[in-house]
Amino acid sequence: MKQPSETIPLANREFYGSSEFRKHEAPPTFAICRTLEFQDAAEGILGLAFTSLAVDHVVPPLINAINQGLLDQPIFTVWLEHKGSANDVGGGVFTYGAVDTTNCGPVIAYQPLSSATYYQFVADSFKLGSYTNTKKYQVISDTGTSFIGGPKVVIQGLADALGATYHSDDDSYYLPCATSKGTLDVTIGGNVYSIQPVNYIVDVGMGDTCIFAAFAFNNFGFGPSWILGDPFIRQYCNIHDLGQQRMGFAPSLQKA
Repeated sequence: MKQPSETIPLANREFYGSSEFRKHEAPPTFAICRTLEFQDAAEGILGLAFTSLAVDHVVPPLINAINQGLLDQPIFTVWLEHKGSANDVGGGVFTYGAVDTTNCGPVIAYQPLSSATYYQFVADSFKLGSYTNTKKYQVISDTGTSFIGGPKVVIQGLADALGATYHSDDDSYYLPCATSKGTLDVTIGGNVYSIQPVNYIVDVGMGDTCIFAAFAFNNFGFGPSWILGDPFIRQYCNIHDLGQQRMGFAPSLQKA
């Protein structure tokens, strides 16, 4: 008998992944988790991507659950709140086996995956203010990345259009919190997904100075060129469709 779709709220805490993995001698076991509760900051990884990306091709828990028919549909939805305090507030919801219709609006479109490793697909363009880049890039959706990452020349172009200044001491782009240059637009599959300033301008407690939620990285010609991290996911619910190997995007319904 199938279990009902599980919705698990997450405390708004920071999670850090580790680059080191241990090989488990025991075979993987799947269990249904009905409650996640943390008293202190936690560190760990729950792999939600495809088996092809797993160390030694160990079957990830979610794939295991799908193979056992434990989910209503082979999908999961991620919804993140715009912002909140570090502790004791809801930071978001993962819904397994269904589209989250409580926190997400109607699905705008689905985009086929270009690689079933990460949740990787193609973006057509990036635009902010007077700056536009129309080169097609391989991108991934990643809840574990706090900002949006991309090629240095494009990130610098976006930052310049925003009026943000780079500081090498902390590898960040600073700008006045009151900056108003419109939305950061990402075009995927012909659809324009607009990220509001509340999600790409971050107040870090420095008075009138905020940080542009973007960083430059070099993939050295391997893998995706962009990481659409939390600013994008806060704006749009991400529906990970493992069965049809595609990503869906729906407007995030926020309280404010």
